[in-house]
Amino acid sequence: MAALPDAGYAIVALPDSGYVRLQAGPAVLIADVGAIGPDYLPGHAHADTLAFELSLRGQRAIVNSGTSTYEADAMRLRQRGTAAHNTVVVDDADSSEVWSSFRVARRARPMNVEWGTEPDGTLWLRAAHDGYLRLPGRVVHRREWRLTAQGLRIVDRLEGRPRSAQARFHLHPTVDPADVGADLAAMRVEPSTWHPQFGIEVGNRVLVADFAGRNTLETTFRWP
Repeated sequence: MAALPDAGYAIVALPDSGYVRLQAGPAVLIADVGAIGPDYLPGHAHADTLAFELSLRGQRAIVNSGTSTYEADAMRLRQRGTAAHNTVVVDDADSSEVWSSFRVARRARPMNVEWGTEPDGTLWLRAAHDGYLRLPGRVVHRREWRLTAQGLRIVDRLEGRPRSAQARFHLHPTVDPADVGADLAAMRVEPSTWHPQFGIEVGNRVLVADFAGRNTLETTFRWP
């Protein structure tokens, strides 16, 4: 565990669970840089490696899509899939192979997890995973988060030969893209749904940024 002296700027890392919490002023970010679950019991796992959630001033802003059902149907499969989480989709595949209601085959393994702070107070977290190595392009996804009190910069790098890739950022239903300072010129907005509990479906929006033939994508959010 690591923390900075100023309570408004802190890093709390929980390596056993695979979660790291960054706090800078009004912003709190929680990132998933761990295994999808224990190898002997992965049934509840989602293909969400290197996903994160962001809150601003105590209100949720960027959220993963949640779970509303355990039925072995299309909704359950979508909610477990990578595209329902705030991370990168490569070649329209899931980072871990999830299927049926509680099945997992080949799964992403996190690696190179590091965190720290810059002299100016910027908090940073880096990690990678190998879940896309099974694809023809043998891709490794590397992600870096850089958080300040004024904004968040995310750098995604893909090592290998992806045919296509998108970073997806799901907004809380009450959040407008302007609330997180999203650069809509570099993204498109698509309709989606958020599922805060069983049997509940709420409409929201997802911001999608395409790599467009590049292997590196930078995404920036800013707030006053």
